[in-house]
Amino acid sequence: MEKSIKQLTISFLLIMLLSTINTHAQKTIYKPLDLDKLEFSFDDFGSMWTFDAIPIQKYEKKYGFKPDQKWLDDVQKSALQFGRGCSGSFVSANGLIMTNHHCIRGNLKGIEKEGEHLMRDGFYAKTLEDERKFEKLYVDQLISITDVTNVMRKAIAKGKTDAQKVDLKNKKINELIKKYEKKIGLTCKVVTLYNGGKYSLYAYKRYNDIRLVMAPDLQIAATGWDWDNFTYPRYELDFAFCRAYDENGKPVKVDNYFTWSKKGASENEPIFIIGRPGNTDRLLSMKELEYFRDIRHPAILNIMNDRYMKYLKIYKENQTLKNLETLFSVSNGRKAYAGMLIGLNDSYIMTKKYDFEKKLKTKVKADEKLNKEYGHIWSDINSIIDKIISEPKNKELRNTLEVLNQKLGRLIYEVYHNQIPPDATSTLRISDGMIKSYEYNGTIAPGKSTYFGLWDRYYSFGQKDYPWGLHDRWKKVPEELDLSIPIGFASTNDMVGGNSGSAVINKNAEVVGLIHDGNLESLAGTFIFLAENNRAVATDSWGLMEALKLVYKTDRLVNELENGKIK
Repeated sequence: MEKSIKQLTISFLLIMLLSTINTHAQKTIYKPLDLDKLEFSFDDFGSMWTFDAIPIQKYEKKYGFKPDQKWLDDVQKSALQFGRGCSGSFVSANGLIMTNHHCIRGNLKGIEKEGEHLMRDGFYAKTLEDERKFEKLYVDQLISITDVTNVMRKAIAKGKTDAQKVDLKNKKINELIKKYEKKIGLTCKVVTLYNGGKYSLYAYKRYNDIRLVMAPDLQIAATGWDWDNFTYPRYELDFAFCRAYDENGKPVKVDNYFTWSKKGASENEPIFIIGRPGNTDRLLSMKELEYFRDIRHPAILNIMNDRYMKYLKIYKENQTLKNLETLFSVSNGRKAYAGMLIGLNDSYIMTKKYDFEKKLKTKVKADEKLNKEYGHIWSDINSIIDKIISEPKNKELRNTLEVLNQKLGRLIYEVYHNQIPPDATSTLRISDGMIKSYEYNGTIAPGKSTYFGLWDRYYSFGQKDYPWGLHDRWKKVPEELDLSIPIGFASTNDMVGGNSGSAVINKNAEVVGLIHDGNLESLAGTFIFLAENNRAVATDSWGLMEALKLVYKTDRLVNELENGKIK
């Protein structure tokens, strides 16, 4: 009798789990798609909001959390962006910076001393004096955002041709940058949002003296290499710590920084990615997406396939870390375009995109003013793209398409305003979500992956160096390490390339994770965000701290992270 009750309980829990999965999933292999009933959702445009247009009421309704201006200002100024791409964050009052290993590994060779191999073995500065300066590496901290939309629109409107409009736009941007940099003494950038529907001037404080504090060995930072790239579950620790120094060669003192969470986040609490997503094209016309699908992206992918085979052959002939890194760089772009192309060929995705455009056209036609100003956009875009296909090297056509896309973005912004976030533009954004499992390959990916998986992959693939090899320091399981501790997690936060190195924080502005990737399904996120299976992939704060303590034994770094300052 007791056994029967247990079996019934297990069956009930399993049914509840499956019903929960199917309730939240719009797309599942167990439910035939009815494309005729499929509609777009504002959620399809993701949740990468700029800091001057954050949907506070939405957060309050969804999570019961209403961030105040003090919280927003602190979070904004705690985040950083690296000049060569990637994101970062201050994680102590003494200028300690957290980012990804792959964001700084290209700089490691330049700070090596004779006999060292920092890429292979990693680096740790035992004292403050041991921290090594990178040449020509800087980070920017966003201080303020100023709306300059009207100024930009007036300048662009003076152009009589599309080429003149593009030229006037660029001239006005340069003019505004010079004006504001002289006025406020900060590094400035004019950001185009909604493809021209809105323009903002971002003012940054720049830190030019960046020194390495700690970087792990390459194998743990990129376990699985090109095969695990853009996948999940993942079992890597892609992290690094640097420090910003002032003009006097002293660690900077900052008021805004993220503190450290000891146990990370649970699977039912709100978390936020704070970082600089690179680029998305969620506001483009269907004609342009069709062009990407049928012509542009297949051509690029074919070129990348050839490059990949070339560098794979080179690596097989000479298995050096340098050749492996080159292979990984090539394969990263190859898989990115492959993933985007999968999305563009997905009828579910494209049907939702077609529905959005159809309903936008309907709104335009129903409004006399909108129709007069914007009704011609789609036919003009169609005509220009047809010409680009037949004349791919005519620059004037590209200028015209740029102007038309600006107009389309302005229309979308006028119609929907802040119901839709702007496309990613390599500028600071906040994205909300939570750790969550999802369906893939006929099974379920867990919300969190644990240390058990790291050694399982190593032994399952024959303990080979490539691609799931381990550095000598990792081959033996640390005696005190609890293998059930999470090493990483997947969350519903919206992110794309450029978010690498972003902090994942909870509502207390504590670090719960470090973004290093997305899953394969997230690559379609260039064009659409689907919360049912688009996942951000991060290193878990708890698992990372265990590695620092038990494997790398970086006591000075651990103390600074736990205390939020040098003690």
